[in-house]
Amino acid sequence: MEDKLSGHRGAIKADWDQNQYYAQAEAWVAIFWAEDSLFLAQFRKLNLTAVLELACGHGRHTGQILRLAGVITLVDINQSNIDACRARFEGEGHLRFICNAGNDLPGVADASQTAIFCYDAMVHFELMDVLDYLRECRRVLAPGGRALLHVSNNGENPEGHYQQNRHWRNFGNIDVVRHFADRVGLRVLSHQVFEWSGEPMLDGLVLLEKPVA
Repeated sequence: MEDKLSGHRGAIKADWDQNQYYAQAEAWVAIFWAEDSLFLAQFRKLNLTAVLELACGHGRHTGQILRLAGVITLVDINQSNIDACRARFEGEGHLRFICNAGNDLPGVADASQTAIFCYDAMVHFELMDVLDYLRECRRVLAPGGRALLHVSNNGENPEGHYQQNRHWRNFGNIDVVRHFADRVGLRVLSHQVFEWSGEPMLDGLVLLEKPVA
Protein backbone atom coordinates (compact mmCIF):
# COMPACT_ATOMS: atom_id res chain seq x y z
CA MET A 1 0.00 0.00 0.00
CA GLU A 2 1.32 3.43 -0.97
CA ASP A 3 2.16 5.64 1.99
CA LYS A 4 0.91 9.20 2.26
CA LEU A 5 4.27 10.80 1.46
CA SER A 6 4.64 8.77 -1.72
CA GLY A 7 1.11 9.74 -2.70
CA HIS A 8 1.86 13.44 -2.30
CA ARG A 9 5.14 13.08 -4.19
CA GLY A 10 3.32 11.33 -7.02
CA ALA A 11 0.71 14.07 -7.17
CA ILE A 12 3.39 16.75 -7.36
CA LYS A 13 5.12 14.81 -10.13
CA ALA A 14 1.90 14.62 -12.12
CA ASP A 15 1.23 18.34 -11.73
CA TRP A 16 4.52 19.22 -13.45
CA ASP A 17 4.44 16.62 -16.22
CA GLN A 18 4.00 18.38 -19.59
CA ASN A 19 2.83 21.53 -17.83
CA GLN A 20 2.35 24.72 -19.89
CA TYR A 21 4.07 26.57 -17.04
CA TYR A 22 7.50 25.81 -18.49
CA ALA A 23 6.89 27.81 -21.66
CA GLN A 24 5.41 30.69 -19.66
CA ALA A 25 8.32 30.73 -17.18
CA GLU A 26 10.84 31.47 -19.93
CA ALA A 27 9.54 35.05 -19.77
CA TRP A 28 10.62 35.66 -16.18
CA VAL A 29 14.10 34.18 -15.94
CA ALA A 30 15.33 37.68 -15.05
CA ILE A 31 14.06 37.10 -11.50
CA PHE A 32 16.96 34.68 -11.17
CA TRP A 33 19.57 36.00 -13.63
CA ALA A 34 19.32 39.81 -13.75
CA GLU A 35 22.34 41.69 -12.44
CA ASP A 36 20.39 42.91 -9.40
CA SER A 37 18.95 39.48 -8.59
CA LEU A 38 19.57 38.11 -5.09
CA PHE A 39 19.78 34.67 -6.73
CA LEU A 40 22.60 35.70 -9.07
CA ALA A 41 24.60 37.25 -6.24
CA GLN A 42 24.62 33.91 -4.45
CA PHE A 43 25.00 31.84 -7.62
CA ARG A 44 28.28 33.58 -8.36
CA LYS A 45 29.68 31.97 -5.22
CA LEU A 46 29.43 28.52 -6.85
CA ASN A 47 32.23 26.63 -8.57
CA LEU A 48 30.72 25.51 -11.90
CA THR A 49 33.29 22.86 -12.79
CA ALA A 50 30.69 20.11 -12.28
CA VAL A 51 27.24 21.52 -11.60
CA LEU A 52 23.94 19.71 -11.05
CA GLU A 53 20.57 21.37 -11.60
CA LEU A 54 17.85 19.68 -9.57
CA ALA A 55 14.29 19.76 -10.97
CA CYS A 56 15.48 21.21 -14.26
CA GLY A 57 12.08 21.43 -15.95
CA HIS A 58 12.63 22.36 -19.59
CA GLY A 59 16.10 23.75 -18.97
CA ARG A 60 15.51 27.50 -18.77
CA HIS A 61 18.10 27.90 -16.01
CA THR A 62 20.68 25.58 -17.54
CA GLY A 63 20.37 27.69 -20.68
CA GLN A 64 21.72 30.64 -18.72
CA ILE A 65 24.93 28.84 -17.74
CA LEU A 66 25.52 26.67 -20.78
CA ARG A 67 28.79 28.41 -21.70
CA LEU A 68 29.88 29.09 -18.10
CA ALA A 69 29.91 25.56 -16.69
CA GLY A 70 31.99 22.45 -17.19
CA VAL A 71 29.93 19.28 -16.91
CA ILE A 72 26.23 19.95 -16.25
CA THR A 73 23.93 17.25 -14.88
CA LEU A 74 20.20 17.86 -15.29
CA VAL A 75 17.89 15.96 -12.94
CA ASP A 76 14.09 15.82 -12.96
CA ILE A 77 11.36 13.51 -11.72
CA ASN A 78 9.49 13.66 -15.04
CA GLN A 79 10.86 11.88 -18.09
CA SER A 80 8.99 14.37 -20.28
CA ASN A 81 11.13 17.17 -18.82
CA ILE A 82 14.33 15.22 -19.38
CA ASP A 83 13.26 14.58 -22.97
CA ALA A 84 12.55 18.29 -23.47
CA CYS A 85 16.03 19.15 -22.18
CA ARG A 86 17.66 16.55 -24.42
CA ALA A 87 15.95 18.13 -27.41
CA ARG A 88 16.73 21.69 -26.30
CA PHE A 89 20.42 21.00 -25.75
CA GLU A 90 20.99 18.51 -28.55
CA GLY A 91 24.64 18.40 -29.53
CA GLU A 92 25.93 19.76 -26.22
CA GLY A 93 28.41 17.11 -25.17
CA HIS A 94 29.00 18.41 -21.64
CA LEU A 95 25.46 17.68 -20.38
CA ARG A 96 24.17 14.57 -18.56
CA PHE A 97 20.49 13.76 -18.02
CA ILE A 98 18.92 11.81 -15.14
CA CYS A 99 15.30 10.99 -14.36
CA ASN A 100 14.95 10.40 -10.62
CA ALA A 101 12.38 9.31 -8.04
CA GLY A 102 11.75 12.74 -6.54
CA ASN A 103 14.02 12.45 -3.51
CA ASP A 104 17.32 11.01 -4.77
CA LEU A 105 20.23 11.56 -7.15
CA PRO A 106 20.72 8.15 -8.79
CA GLY A 107 23.81 7.62 -10.86
CA VAL A 108 25.59 10.65 -9.41
CA ALA A 109 28.88 9.54 -7.89
CA ASP A 110 29.92 10.41 -4.36
CA ALA A 111 31.91 13.66 -4.04
CA SER A 112 31.62 14.34 -7.79
CA GLN A 113 29.85 17.73 -7.95
CA THR A 114 31.30 21.15 -7.25
CA ALA A 115 27.85 22.79 -7.22
CA ILE A 116 24.15 22.01 -7.01
CA PHE A 117 21.30 24.44 -7.53
CA CYS A 118 17.51 24.25 -7.53
CA TYR A 119 15.30 27.21 -8.48
CA ASP A 120 11.52 27.61 -8.43
CA ALA A 121 10.90 23.90 -7.75
CA MET A 122 11.91 22.84 -4.24
CA VAL A 123 9.33 25.37 -2.99
CA HIS A 124 6.75 22.74 -4.00
CA PHE A 125 8.47 19.68 -2.52
CA GLU A 126 7.39 17.77 0.54
CA LEU A 127 9.60 18.80 3.46
CA MET A 128 10.66 15.21 4.09
CA ASP A 129 11.87 15.02 0.48
CA VAL A 130 13.87 18.20 1.04
CA LEU A 131 15.61 16.37 3.88
CA ASP A 132 16.37 13.44 1.58
CA TYR A 133 17.82 15.79 -1.00
CA LEU A 134 20.01 17.46 1.61
CA ARG A 135 21.43 14.04 2.47
CA GLU A 136 22.06 13.46 -1.23
CA CYS A 137 23.70 16.88 -1.57
CA ARG A 138 26.06 15.92 1.26
CA ARG A 139 26.86 12.67 -0.54
CA VAL A 140 27.49 13.95 -4.06
CA LEU A 141 29.17 17.29 -3.34
CA ALA A 142 32.95 17.38 -3.42
CA PRO A 143 34.59 18.79 -0.30
CA GLY A 144 34.16 22.55 -0.52
CA GLY A 145 31.29 22.12 -2.99
CA ARG A 146 28.17 24.22 -2.50
CA ALA A 147 24.41 23.92 -2.94
CA LEU A 148 22.10 26.88 -3.58
CA LEU A 149 18.49 25.99 -2.85
CA HIS A 150 15.29 28.01 -3.30
CA VAL A 151 12.92 26.70 -0.62
CA SER A 152 9.48 27.34 0.80
CA ASN A 153 9.06 29.47 3.91
CA ASN A 154 5.33 28.81 4.11
CA GLY A 155 4.34 27.86 7.65
CA GLU A 156 0.66 27.41 6.88
CA ASN A 157 -1.37 24.24 6.36
CA PRO A 158 1.13 21.60 7.51
CA GLU A 159 -1.35 18.75 7.05
CA GLY A 160 -2.67 19.93 3.69
CA HIS A 161 -1.83 19.59 0.03
CA TYR A 162 0.45 22.16 -1.54
CA GLN A 163 -2.12 23.21 -4.15
CA GLN A 164 -4.22 24.63 -1.31
CA ASN A 165 -1.45 27.10 -0.42
CA ARG A 166 -0.35 30.48 -1.72
CA HIS A 167 1.54 30.05 -5.02
CA TRP A 168 1.49 26.29 -4.43
CA ARG A 169 4.17 26.60 -1.76
CA ASN A 170 4.40 23.41 0.25
CA PHE A 171 4.69 23.55 4.00
CA GLY A 172 8.25 24.60 4.77
CA ASN A 173 10.50 26.75 6.89
CA ILE A 174 13.95 28.10 6.12
CA ASP A 175 15.11 27.58 9.71
CA VAL A 176 14.05 23.93 9.55
CA VAL A 177 16.00 23.57 6.29
CA ARG A 178 19.03 25.11 8.01
CA HIS A 179 18.61 22.63 10.88
CA PHE A 180 18.34 19.69 8.49
CA ALA A 181 21.40 20.87 6.57
CA ASP A 182 23.47 21.17 9.71
CA ARG A 183 22.46 17.75 10.94
CA VAL A 184 23.34 15.98 7.70
CA GLY A 185 26.77 17.62 7.70
CA LEU A 186 26.42 20.71 5.52
CA ARG A 187 27.55 24.17 6.61
CA VAL A 188 25.05 27.04 6.20
CA LEU A 189 26.93 29.92 4.56
CA SER A 190 23.99 32.28 4.08
CA HIS A 191 20.21 32.37 4.21
CA GLN A 192 17.51 34.89 3.47
CA VAL A 193 13.75 35.12 3.13
CA PHE A 194 11.93 37.25 0.59
CA GLU A 195 8.56 37.96 -0.94
CA TRP A 196 7.16 36.15 -3.95
CA SER A 197 4.53 37.84 -6.11
CA GLY A 198 3.65 40.21 -3.32
CA GLU A 199 3.48 37.60 -0.57
CA PRO A 200 5.98 38.66 2.13
CA MET A 201 8.54 36.17 3.45
CA LEU A 202 7.03 33.31 1.46
CA ASP A 203 10.29 31.98 0.02
CA GLY A 204 13.82 31.37 1.20
CA LEU A 205 17.26 30.95 -0.33
CA VAL A 206 20.01 28.99 1.38
CA LEU A 207 23.65 28.57 0.40
CA LEU A 208 25.23 25.43 1.83
CA GLU A 209 28.75 24.01 1.75
CA LYS A 210 30.17 20.56 2.27
CA PRO A 211 33.09 20.97 4.70
CA VAL A 212 36.54 20.22 3.38
CA ALA A 213 37.35 18.20 6.50
